[in-house]
Amino acid sequence: MPRILTNLKFWGLTAALTWIVLVIAVIAKNPEFAYGPR
Repeated sequence: MPRILTNLKFWGLTAALTWIVLVIAVIAKNPEFAYGPR
């Protein structure tokens, strides 16, 4: 089994980067989200 599969730090970083990309994509498509609910 590749070592990277058991590297929790790697998976934590990957999850964080994926989450940031998703949030940026949502804000880019829906600018009103950046200002919060009105």
